Amino acid sequence: MWFSSFSDKKQDQGVPLTANGMDEAYRGTGYVFNPELEAAVDVAIGLGRPLLVSGEPGGGKTELGYAIARRLGISRLYFFSTRSVSEARDLFYTYDAIGRFRDANFRGAAGDGRTDVANYIEYQALGAAILDAQPYADVRQMLGGERAYQHPSEQEGALPPQRSVVIIDEIDKASRDFPNDVLSEIESLQFNVPELGSSNAAADPNVEGRTKRKRPQTPAFPEDPLLRPIIVITSNEERQLPDAFLRRCVFHEIQFPDVDRLHAIIENNLKRRFLRTGQDLVLDVGDRTKLLDLVGKFRNQPVDKKAGVSEIVDAAFLLASPTGQQPPELGVRLEAAAVALAKLKNDREILRNLLPGKTSFESG
Repeated sequence: MWFSSFSDKKQDQGVPLTANGMDEAYRGTGYVFNPELEAAVDVAIGLGRPLLVSGEPGGGKTELGYAIARRLGISRLYFFSTRSVSEARDLFYTYDAIGRFRDANFRGAAGDGRTDVANYIEYQALGAAILDAQPYADVRQMLGGERAYQHPSEQEGALPPQRSVVIIDEIDKASRDFPNDVLSEIESLQFNVPELGSSNAAADPNVEGRTKRKRPQTPAFPEDPLLRPIIVITSNEERQLPDAFLRRCVFHEIQFPDVDRLHAIIENNLKRRFLRTGQDLVLDVGDRTKLLDLVGKFRNQPVDKKAGVSEIVDAAFLLASPTGQQPPELGVRLEAAAVALAKLKNDREILRNLLPGKTSFESG
């Protein structure tokens, strides 16, 4: 298929990744995909639409955005954590009006009342990604403040416009209006910053008169599809998202992995912990199999919170032992790791009743 740009790549490209401007060495490395998920990513990229992913908490929804960046060799990722008070503007930029007013008063008392509004603008996830993909000359009027965002062309080496990955995490936490309020900007990949249309004098209480200039807006987005940000939106399905929003997304539900994928996920995460800590940990296939058998039985019980992928990975880490060391009996280790699998008191009792005795582990 012409749009199979993602599924054609089967391994990470090894390009250094920054997340919100900070170096990210490990997240997303070695992510275990299945064909259905790869196909969903392909379709989202091919259509230029956001990929909306749902699934159990801890099932790898947020990690997916990092993994897409790794596979495609994209060096910039922007993460936006949705909150109940999030507004549509927050996805593009924030404006510290209180800080500017405070500084204006302070500097006015000191005899210097001017404050540059650009110093109080901080570009956020999708706003920064849109700016990344534009030539510096086209968006220069929106830059120049002292906040963290730095256009690729301003870096050493003057990089050309770049494609970014944007993660909008747990969008169902926001108010019902939030998804609808960002529809136009997500489709057009344009936004404006009205605050930049005010002169320095406009926000300075010590200067008489107010002047206005044209509101700076990002220009029409480049037609090159390879510059379009890849947007991954996660949802825990705590509430129904608006139909108009769903219609503009490619949807995929991340199912709980089968046993083979769980083995691969455990192995990958033990390798990642080695990269982070330098401690080489091993959990042999037999012990992994017994752990997953226990998890399968536990998930079939009437528990309040099923053990997800993140809990299984944590338990595997607790069961593993350094290379060359003889670990305690598996039954003893499982009892110690039960707290990682069962987070609630009643669930913990159910799990303890499923723990087999030492003899059954030895004979299994």
